[in-house]
Amino acid sequence: MTPPVADAIGTPGPSAVFRSPDVVAGVARIRPSDARPLDRRSWLWLILGAALLSFGTIHTDLPLAAWLAPVLLLRFVRMQRALVGLPVIALASGAALALAWRDFFPFPFGPVVGLAYGLVFSLAYAADRLIAPRLTGLARTLVFPLAVTTVDFAAARLGIVATYASPGYVLAGDLPLLQLASVTGIWGLTFLVHWLAPVANAVWEEAPDWRALRVGVGLFAGALLAVVLFGSARLAFFPPAGPTVRVAALADSRERYRPVEPPFFLLTPGTDAQRASFRAGAAPLLDDLFVRTRQQARAGAKVVSWFEDAAILLKEDEPAAIERGRALAREEGIYLQLGLLLILPSDRFPFQENRAVLIDPAGEVVWTYDKSHLTPGPEAAFTAPGSGIVPTVQTPFARLAGVICFDMDYPWLVRQTAQARADLLLAPSLDWPEAMRSHARMATVRAVENGVSVLRPTGDGLSLAVDHQGRVLAAVDSFATEQPAFVTALPSRRVFTVYAAVGDAFAYLCVAGLAALTATALLRRPIPGAARAAAPQAA
Repeated sequence: MTPPVADAIGTPGPSAVFRSPDVVAGVARIRPSDARPLDRRSWLWLILGAALLSFGTIHTDLPLAAWLAPVLLLRFVRMQRALVGLPVIALASGAALALAWRDFFPFPFGPVVGLAYGLVFSLAYAADRLIAPRLTGLARTLVFPLAVTTVDFAAARLGIVATYASPGYVLAGDLPLLQLASVTGIWGLTFLVHWLAPVANAVWEEAPDWRALRVGVGLFAGALLAVVLFGSARLAFFPPAGPTVRVAALADSRERYRPVEPPFFLLTPGTDAQRASFRAGAAPLLDDLFVRTRQQARAGAKVVSWFEDAAILLKEDEPAAIERGRALAREEGIYLQLGLLLILPSDRFPFQENRAVLIDPAGEVVWTYDKSHLTPGPEAAFTAPGSGIVPTVQTPFARLAGVICFDMDYPWLVRQTAQARADLLLAPSLDWPEAMRSHARMATVRAVENGVSVLRPTGDGLSLAVDHQGRVLAAVDSFATEQPAFVTALPSRRVFTVYAAVGDAFAYLCVAGLAALTATALLRRPIPGAARAAAPQAA
């Protein structure tokens, strides 16, 4: 007598689901009336996953949350009918990211941006729910990470905050895993974190039949081990070597600028009396910057960079400020980068310029760079963007390049530094308390991607000096001390990276891979067992 299918599978537990027909013989013959009960804890997994998701993107205080949240959320989606699971996961993802973004922009803009990104990233769960049941074996475990990476890449290219929403940044503090960015860019980090979810769910669904899991689990475990070994070997056997250069970062808290800033937005163009009053208020701050620059030069710095918008000046006062910088650079024999916010005498857009001016030890201006990507909000409303061409200059100790703050969130822009064979990237920035730590981590990823050292002086934030492997060699918190600054030695020789050579090739491969799996799924008939495993009937 042929045993019933239930006996062939084994006695189900309280959360048992169907095995796919390529795993267990005879499952394709199961009648709908024999369907196993769904996982009654699926709504618990949804709640836990959504809670963890709030700490897996912008707020990275719990890096483990970025690995676990997709596992639980994917479990919920696979245990529900599509008509129930997909709308619910969209709402849960949107709510979780709205909570995560709540303090990044003034209310209600922060939650709205988070909600939008949550809805967009929920498309990856929809892709897994609709495509994976039609696939078998390894292909089923690749749909989700390919979809998340595709969404991440598309959101960065089309969104208003570039890669700021990328979940891959959660690995910025894990140096061995971070080295993967030197090959794949940020996109490989996103893929790796989200590959765990379908593999863990396969174990959840198929255990104890380990024969069905060995390929998918083995490949994921092997890939993760390879990434760890590659990163560990890179850190241990190929540390930064060769010459270094002493650099200094000048940072500050914008609280000291409060007496100056209120009239700033009124100067469009403002009266002569208003502009004269503004000039008088801004002069002591400019004087202080030059005094502090001289101190850092005499402490041994060969390169001194101010933070973004360090000196707020009227446009007509720019030549005099640059002339003072030229004289100081000549006297101290340094490369000096001024961070200037220039108020134009205009009643129409643009009203201001966000500029970095680099002066060499001979007192010559070697570049004038205007910020290419403007932060959404008042800055974008008042300022015209720059050309998008990253400037570089050869010095006796290194080839320097420069960008400003939000530019660092655009990997394809920063990649120009590696293409120009720059060794040291100057990235003056200006943050706010809620963003300071997560935004600083992004600079470490850009350093690893391009094989360059990064000097990031930051107002209202965390200033960093980072080598090309993501090691933080110096840091200072603008809120922790008055007139924050540091001097440190940074490696002054770039290293080759695959990412610098091929750019976002890995992201495009993920897009192509998802398209190929989608086409394969559409051309195949649904697999009965797999379909029921993804959407079992209620008991």
